[in-house]
Amino acid sequence: MSARILNNPGTITSVGVAFPEHVRTNDWWEHHHPQVVARHREALLAKVWADHAWPPAGASTYDQCIAPYLEDPFRGTIERRWMGPDDSAQSMELAAATAALEAGGLEGRDIDLVLVNALRPDTHVLGDGAYLMRELGMRVPAINFESACSSAIVGFHLASDLVRAGRYRRIMVIACSTYTRDVDPDNTFSWFLGDGAAAFVVEPAREPGHGLLGAHTIPTLETCGIFYHELALVDGAPRVMIRATRRAGKAIRDNSEVYLRTCVDGALSEAGVGLDDIDFLVVNTPTAWYAEFCAKVLGFEMSQIIDNYPRFANCGPALWGNNLHTAISEGRVKPGDLVLGYSIGSVSTASAVVFRAGEIAVGGRVTSQP
Repeated sequence: MSARILNNPGTITSVGVAFPEHVRTNDWWEHHHPQVVARHREALLAKVWADHAWPPAGASTYDQCIAPYLEDPFRGTIERRWMGPDDSAQSMELAAATAALEAGGLEGRDIDLVLVNALRPDTHVLGDGAYLMRELGMRVPAINFESACSSAIVGFHLASDLVRAGRYRRIMVIACSTYTRDVDPDNTFSWFLGDGAAAFVVEPAREPGHGLLGAHTIPTLETCGIFYHELALVDGAPRVMIRATRRAGKAIRDNSEVYLRTCVDGALSEAGVGLDDIDFLVVNTPTAWYAEFCAKVLGFEMSQIIDNYPRFANCGPALWGNNLHTAISEGRVKPGDLVLGYSIGSVSTASAVVFRAGEIAVGGRVTSQP
């Protein structure tokens, strides 16, 4: 590989995704936890008949987008992939990584570095990186990193800069969500969460003007404390549980547009392009209304964005890679397109990237094998 190519920015060349086999629809909760659903519906009905209109006059874009879902107890969620007793972060990560390698016609020896994120990994304190290298038969550095739901875009940014500097030739980024093992199904919070993994390979762009052209990342300080994990006793045994505080919704609503505009403006400025130059928008979709919210704020048509939320719910760090996978698979992102990517991670970072896509191979959406 020539020095000229090695100095080019990184570009994504292949993508793979993997999800648990088990799918839970809303009917599952209607059947297994009917009283919880009924109580939630009654509470919503009381709000609907309250003496006020929603959204109020002069409501923000975020409030306008969420309004159609307020009478639905499932808030627009239809399906979510749910880990079974034999599934793990590593089984999903391994399946996604294998799909990305096979799609790109690569073997483990072709990768020089692996960046791994799992929210959360299979072991406490230590991440999954070394375990994955063992399963893949690879002996390259595997660095575990964490930036919550923005990890995939942050990983792309880091990988691109590393290959551009000539430090590594080809890097794999893996992002995984294991939300459902940390929440009880009788908790309404579980209705919005799913599991899955995405992996993609980054290497120097071979054509001038391709690959990562701009990026901007900021801390999401205002969301500190709205989500957290704690050790709890469940049926007499210790278990890590994810919690959401009462101020979570307000914190996200109040800061979503500021985070989005700040990151996008910074990435566009660094790339030297404007919104009118962008062909397609790929964002993470942690709620049923988030794709529409981002499109409206930035002035895009819904035909220019992917929304996998109804099928996969909030699968955390895997969201962005899964949406990119779908956009490429459906031919909506094509070689030469200028793509704007954005991802919000609570209690971590928000990040935007601008990249001109090259040829990106996609592996089939596979089921993780424990």
